[in-house]
Amino acid sequence: MQAPVTSNPNKKKKRHCTVKGLKMQPEGVSCKIGRRVKEKLRRLHFKNLYSRLASLLPPLASQEKLTLPALVEQSFVYLKDLKKRIDELNAKKEELKEDLVLPAIEMSEKGPILEVNLVTSLKKGFTLHEVISILEEEGAQVLSANYSTSKNRIFYTISSQAYSSRIGIETSRVYQRLKTLSAAGFAPPALGGTLCPLQFEG
Repeated sequence: MQAPVTSNPNKKKKRHCTVKGLKMQPEGVSCKIGRRVKEKLRRLHFKNLYSRLASLLPPLASQEKLTLPALVEQSFVYLKDLKKRIDELNAKKEELKEDLVLPAIEMSEKGPILEVNLVTSLKKGFTLHEVISILEEEGAQVLSANYSTSKNRIFYTISSQAYSSRIGIETSRVYQRLKTLSAAGFAPPALGGTLCPLQFEG
């Protein structure tokens, strides 16, 4: 009679380690292969990322054979320059938006005094002399005229009264002529300081 076969409890069983796409292998062999595959995939992934990063750089920079650290540094420099350019364009956009709402014309009568307030752009505006000429041609005697500047704007304040109280000043005509003048977009001369009063005697 054959003796029963008993298993040795001290005998180590061979464990297997599986990797997707690979056949069953002993643990020592298959796990080493798995680590190699993972490392290869990791390197391939980063290589693709660096390639995509290089493709986003300007043509002259991306054509150079850069090391990975140099490529990263070049990317930071490019992003910094790009942000600076975006900030400049946004500032230009705001400046153009301001030009769309300029100039502003406001006229008010305080007894015999006609006060004219104008706001226009330093680049696309009109001169103080042109405004005074319109008022005088419409029968106004200019008493005082001031201007001040702020950023890219210039502010005019002109006080006048009619040469003849009987004839008076046709304010609607003055307003229309100033509006036409502002639409012409004359460029004013360079002005310095913040306030320069001009006094007229009549």
